Amino acid sequence: MEEKKFNLDERKKERIVFQSQMLHYGLYTPEPQKSIWFDIPWHWHDEFEFGCVTGGRILYKTNCHEFMLGEGDGIFINSGVLHYLQAMEPASEVRLSSQFFDRTFLAGYPGSIYDIKYVKPVKERKSLDVLPLYRGSKEHDVFLDKLYRCEEMVLKKEPFFEMRIRSLFSELWETVYSWAMESEENEKNYDYETDERIKKILAVIGEYYNEKITAKDLAQAVHISERECYRIFQNTLGITPGNLIISIRLQKAQELLWYTDKSILEIAVETGFGTSSYFCKIFKAYHHITPNGYRRLKV
Repeated sequence: MEEKKFNLDERKKERIVFQSQMLHYGLYTPEPQKSIWFDIPWHWHDEFEFGCVTGGRILYKTNCHEFMLGEGDGIFINSGVLHYLQAMEPASEVRLSSQFFDRTFLAGYPGSIYDIKYVKPVKERKSLDVLPLYRGSKEHDVFLDKLYRCEEMVLKKEPFFEMRIRSLFSELWETVYSWAMESEENEKNYDYETDERIKKILAVIGEYYNEKITAKDLAQAVHISERECYRIFQNTLGITPGNLIISIRLQKAQELLWYTDKSILEIAVETGFGTSSYFCKIFKAYHHITPNGYRRLKV
């Protein structure tokens, strides 16, 4: 099965590529000994996601919650939710298997009875941003086992596997729907305005990450004061605007190191670090390995 290449557009919205455009479902699993996984910066995607940690520990953050997941645990991520992933182990030990699907996978087409009654209400229930699934919980064990069964069926590709995984996902969705309805009382506390502002800020950084960007620039882009911009970052994301810009630059640099033969200097310039010495200093400070060391890991 395909190893997932992290792919963001200029809005920091992740582009999910389904293996078949006739089946809007995708399974992405790491290839043993061939993938190195680092932190994934703040981003979002329209698709729903089920993630399963198959190695190491991962810290998941949204602008409302924070969860530590270990090997065997999983997570549900709702459509449109801003989230960030941080590896809590050496990069070579962390593994994540992800299953993505859109509304049509379950509902057939937008506006169908399945969509209106069961899928759309979950998508619109923003108070259910993510839900962790812990191995050892009786309810969660049943859910996780079904997720792994789906993964096995997709990998084996036996006859009728498409119908079988859709049937299993329909069962899983009944539980997701119940979680969403239980979260109704928290819906009024969800801050839609701040969420949209952050997405717009991410869009600006995504477009101009290789240029000089200041907090003032970001504030002006979403029509707020510089002070309010800092407040949103600190209270919602827990970082400064400068740290977010660096994390996005580093993520782009990782892709260039892994998937291209560009020189360290070329990558430093292209990602906005300017000089190779500064790029190497920041890369090592964040990832505890040099850019060349990281590149050698793929051999």
